Amino acid sequence: MASRQYRRSPANRVKSVYVRRYPRFRFGRWEDVTDHFRSPPGQLSFDF
Repeated sequence: MASRQYRRSPANRVKSVYVRRYPRFRFGRWEDVTDHFRSPPGQLSFDF
């Protein structure tokens, strides 16, 4: 039987990318997004 690989939970990732505040249009109205940290994108990691 082949072993299954599971993806890492997003809660385990370090939020190391700073995002500055910006306005966005969402659900038919404008809102201000505060500055915050987010996880780095995992676009180049092929762990499936």
